[in-house]
Formats: sequence, structure tokens, C-alpha cells
Amino acid sequence: MRLDMDVHTRIEGDGQPEIAPQAFRVLFVCLGNICRSVAAEHVFNAKVQEAGLADHVESDSCGTAAYHIGQKPDSRMLAALSRAGYAYNGHRGRQFSRRDFAAFDLIVPQDNANYEDVIAMATTPEEMAKVVPMSAWFADDCPLHEVPDPYYGPEAGFDEVVSLLAGAASQMVSDIERAES
Repeated sequence: MRLDMDVHTRIEGDGQPEIAPQAFRVLFVCLGNICRSVAAEHVFNAKVQEAGLADHVESDSCGTAAYHIGQKPDSRMLAALSRAGYAYNGHRGRQFSRRDFAAFDLIVPQDNANYEDVIAMATTPEEMAKVVPMSAWFADDCPLHEVPDPYYGPEAGFDEVVSLLAGAASQMVSDIERAES
């Protein structure tokens, strides 16, 4: 997936560009917001920081279900993030809402079920266009078509998800950098 959007200019309702550029906002979505989406948020934020884009690219994460609202991420995911060198930012679980379509420029579901849940809430073609699955940024030789949910598997699955997300986040940041130039 290559971003064809200008990360600096936003268009107002009257079709005119805004005077001051806003941050380009990315929202990562999974089921409960305690494993995959929160890991994607943390990894992406680190890649944005490394690229020197933190002053105008932001991200957040949420879940499609209300299971873990207000909770910290799964301890196994926090451990996997820590092993990979990513620090926990204090995120607490929250649920996706219709307001997120207006608040974010890009909405990135982690699996096909998350994608379908988010798309089902979209009411306009513009909202639908904001929703792009995480797999769009997987390496060409990656056999996966979605981010696997490590929740019910062995601890190694959390490390594998972090590694998969690191590659995808790097590609996303590269796409954002290209869109800027």
C-alpha cells in the first residue's frame, strides 16, 4: 500500500485547504485493544520518532469490542514490546466509535474481522477510504493476510506479532515520508 495523501494539507468542508497544517493521525484497531493494536501504536510511534516525523504524525489505538475499556495492555504484549525495545506509553484500552472517522486520517484494522467491523460503521465513501488493513504494509513475501491474534497462543506469538508490526510500521512511515516530499 502506498499513501497517495498529502500529510500536510487538509481540505475543509468548503473544498478549501486549511490555513494551518494539522497532524496526520493514524488509528490502529484490533478486537480488544490490549495486544495487536496497542503494539502497532507503540511500534509505529517509535518508527515515526526515528524518522523525525513526531511533530506532525500521531497515532492511537482502540478495539472494536468493549471487553477491555480502561485496562492496560496484556502483560505478555508489554513484555514482548519491552524485549524489542519499545517503551509502554501508559495507553488504556478504548473502543472504536463513529467519532474516530472524523478524528483520524487513516484507520488500520489488524485483521479481516476488525476491518469488516469498522467498514460496517462507515457511512460515506470518504470514511470507507480511510480504512486500510495493516496487511497492506506487509512485505511482499509475507504469507500472512492479517496480523494474527496471539492472545490464546504461546508467548512466542507476541514476539512474532511485534516483529511483523515493526516491518509493517517501517513501510508505513516510508510511505508517509514519500507523501511529504
